[in-house]
Amino acid sequence: MSFISIEFAAFVTATLALYYIVPSKIRWIVLLVASYSFYALYDIQNLFYIIITTITVYLGAYLIEKIAKRQNDYIAANKDSLTKEDKKNVKASAKSKQRFILWICVLFNFGILIAVKYFNPYITSVHNLSVAYINMYRLNLLHNDDFLPFKNFIMPLGISFYTFQSIGYLIDIFYGKYERERNLFRFALYVSFFPQIIQGPISRFGELSKELYKGSSFDFVNIKSGFYRVMWGLFKKLIVADRLGGYISATMSMKENYKGIYILLALLFYSLELYGDFSGGIDVAIGVAEMFGIKLTENFQRPFFSKSISEYWQRWHITLGTWFKDYIFFPLSVNKYMVKLGKMLRERGMTYCAKKLPIYIPMLAVWLVTGMWHGSTGRFVVWGLCNFVFIVLGTEFEPISHRIVASAGLEESSFIVRFYRVCKTFILMSFLRIFDISHDTRAAFDGVRYAFADWGLFSWDKVYTDLLLPKEDLIVVIVAAVIMLAFSLIQRKGSIRDRVFALPTPAQWLILSLLIVAVSVFGYYGMGYDAASFIYGNI
Repeated sequence: MSFISIEFAAFVTATLALYYIVPSKIRWIVLLVASYSFYALYDIQNLFYIIITTITVYLGAYLIEKIAKRQNDYIAANKDSLTKEDKKNVKASAKSKQRFILWICVLFNFGILIAVKYFNPYITSVHNLSVAYINMYRLNLLHNDDFLPFKNFIMPLGISFYTFQSIGYLIDIFYGKYERERNLFRFALYVSFFPQIIQGPISRFGELSKELYKGSSFDFVNIKSGFYRVMWGLFKKLIVADRLGGYISATMSMKENYKGIYILLALLFYSLELYGDFSGGIDVAIGVAEMFGIKLTENFQRPFFSKSISEYWQRWHITLGTWFKDYIFFPLSVNKYMVKLGKMLRERGMTYCAKKLPIYIPMLAVWLVTGMWHGSTGRFVVWGLCNFVFIVLGTEFEPISHRIVASAGLEESSFIVRFYRVCKTFILMSFLRIFDISHDTRAAFDGVRYAFADWGLFSWDKVYTDLLLPKEDLIVVIVAAVIMLAFSLIQRKGSIRDRVFALPTPAQWLILSLLIVAVSVFGYYGMGYDAASFIYGNI
């Protein structure tokens, strides 16, 4: 069941009605049933994976807490006979056991993620080679092509998101940030909450659980505000993002013939498509959750107005970046090996390296994992490494950049400097996105090379016909993209929805009606359109 379908609208409406009818103390049960129903309606085979993750993480948290309780009880019962060193040893032993449980759960669940995400191409290749070999030698062992019974693992809906969310919860339990959820079914709701299951955001238990289980009272303001957010998400997805996909695919598949400005347009359009698609889907998720009185974490903060690549990644997919920072970067940066490295370098007089390397090495690990998270092929690892290199270069050359600006008699806060930095960041990030729309690493670098060739061979007629972007669609996209980016810019001075709700009621309904009409009239539909397709929904 797609977020963009009449079926989903009916599903949400029915769930909302039931949610607010039943007593508040059991409303979380309605959400649990709805979440598992949504997952089953999408593909019932998905349930196996999410149930396994839910149970293993729940048991892991239970064992971690049990070990901690046993340690505390033992120390309390023997406090008079235990020395300070004895207590330290007891705590160290308990922590070692907890760490063992944590690693078992982490490796098991990430093992599932790796298997379904990265092994499929190799298993399929082995299957095809086996079938070819058998047919070549006419062994007659097969009556069909199903030589390997599991030649394809199922790629469960949203597995990257709920796996990261669940493992983050378990790590927080290990560090004692909060108590575990003792009710298995309540924890199952945290893992499977249906608005965020397709593409996030990745929520933290300490934040989401406060609202997920309380059973919010009916508030029409929440319904209205959530519906506004849903329609705004559909505006970005259906009017901006989905109109650009055809041009991007056509251009990149024929890049040897359509070089220069054609490819530059494809990169520009893909940045808009990806933002409209991903942030639009997040808007739908946040809006639906808001209708139930549940606030999800914001995942975007005007990324196209970033003045550096590091700032861009603080504004784009915020919950994933925060997850990597909290659970990979910080643990690695304070790891005893990083501390020893810094100390060794300082002792050898390499003060600058001692300061930088313990930061850059964990950062490199983060970007390798980020690349792997985004895709199962080598081009995404290269993409992650390119991001790392640009961030390091930006950090190292930042003092020089400031001196150049000062020598030109300009202020960092001046419009021209900020505008330059925003444009530079947008262009660099657009070029890095070429790894997303190329079928392998070599094709991506070929695309970059072709972008600077044959600039004089551009024709709008080719765009309208051969490259599948009719003039009417282009006009609609340009107008909608300007509106989208203008609203993003205005948003920095406060919520646009709050300003709309401060208007007289007729004006509020007029604006909502215009939004509905825009999505209905200008939204991208028709033959060949896949309403189920979200770019990040396949991660």
